[in-house]
Amino acid sequence: MDQYKSALAEAEHTAALLRAALQRTGVPEHEVSRVRALVAGKGRAYVEIGALPVGSAVALLNALPPTSEASP
Repeated sequence: MDQYKSALAEAEHTAALLRAALQRTGVPEHEVSRVRALVAGKGRAYVEIGALPVGSAVALLNALPPTSEASP
């Protein structure tokens, strides 16, 4: 049970950070509220984002820092 509670706390914290980031990019609250914490049967933490309209997904991508291509 402790593993489940720990995983849930981690997932809830991460989901809250992601919801806050989405709000900062201007994603509407009804879309932000789709982000939720989950814990799988084996105690693994997940954050479910759900379906976002393309405009909201683009806003999120634009808010992310640019990445550099990894060298082979």
